[in-house]
Amino acid sequence: MKKMVMSGLKGTVLTIVALALLLGATAPWGFTYTEPLSSAREKSDVLRVGYIESESYPAFTHGLTGIAAGLEERGIISGFDADFDEADSYTVWKSMVNSDSSTIQFAEDMFFSIKSMGAEKAAMCLNSGEIDFLIAIGTVAGIFVSESETKNDFMVLGSANPILSGIVKSETERFKPNSYAYIDLSRYRRQVDIAHNIFGFTKLGVVYEDSAAAYAYSGIDQAELSAEAKGFVITARHVDEAQDESDMERYYSELKNAYAELIAEGIDALYITTATTEDHMLPWLLEDITSAGIPTISQVGESQVKNGVMLGITLEDPMDQGRFIADLLEQYLDGTPIDQLPQVYEIVPKIFYNYDAAISGGIRLSFKNLLSFDEIYRDRNGGNNE
Repeated sequence: MKKMVMSGLKGTVLTIVALALLLGATAPWGFTYTEPLSSAREKSDVLRVGYIESESYPAFTHGLTGIAAGLEERGIISGFDADFDEADSYTVWKSMVNSDSSTIQFAEDMFFSIKSMGAEKAAMCLNSGEIDFLIAIGTVAGIFVSESETKNDFMVLGSANPILSGIVKSETERFKPNSYAYIDLSRYRRQVDIAHNIFGFTKLGVVYEDSAAAYAYSGIDQAELSAEAKGFVITARHVDEAQDESDMERYYSELKNAYAELIAEGIDALYITTATTEDHMLPWLLEDITSAGIPTISQVGESQVKNGVMLGITLEDPMDQGRFIADLLEQYLDGTPIDQLPQVYEIVPKIFYNYDAAISGGIRLSFKNLLSFDEIYRDRNGGNNE
């Protein structure tokens, strides 16, 4: 499987906002939207669907796979071979394009990834007559589409907080009647709550980019709610995420320095949020944190636990979410307007633990805690698990 590179697109967000202004729409923070032309698609025999993602990211790919698998379970499509180990969204999209259906069609040329092609080219997906419906995955893609798509209905998935990001107004209200966003507002609060119940920390360190988008997709607002309820404090440092491969050395150097500063500040746990951090770099990045006996908690989940993070709580199940979205799409195909589809859905958490990483940091949990974990990894490099 390809190494994970997570969402963090400060420059892209600025480009998107500028492009949206040129298109006559505006950003969700403090501006007014252009009124959409319609609230639901006109009835047609086949729903033509396009896709846009913030960037290449395995979690987005798995989410797309889950949707297709859910549609196949419901008999809406056939001939799709689900592979949740596949990390490339376009490969999944081609399989969806080649699937059979009498009611839904995935447009081969309507696949877009903002980071790889840039916002200007990705704008070709907006208000297109080639499709009736647009699936957007990721916060950046969701903001991009919500600002400027007025012709077609769209569904935003994979956004940490679509309300804070300005994609929708609330759990039940939309800014635009042609919009939908999957919402689980307590997802990262539950994640931090569980970690606190296990480690009992009093000072949680976190490093994230100082931007509105990063604040949202890093779940900082939810971590702050957990801190208020549980009585711990959050100590933060800010590092600009890598813009491309040539910027990775600078990013990793600054990230490791930020971790050193947090150790000096006396943190007793570190929350590793979604960022442009490659999993294979984690053992090096975290060596001083681990040696200091500081528990590490992954927002991303299992893949980082395999690479040396002590604890990961995953609140995203691509198959479970896929079934939920497939059910919504079936309702939509039957004529339910998109602004009447329910947006809120919560996933049961799964807990992953790296036993050897914890032991190397001098951390030993009770047998009761160990029994509650879904997976326990014994090899710090992810080779073995129990």
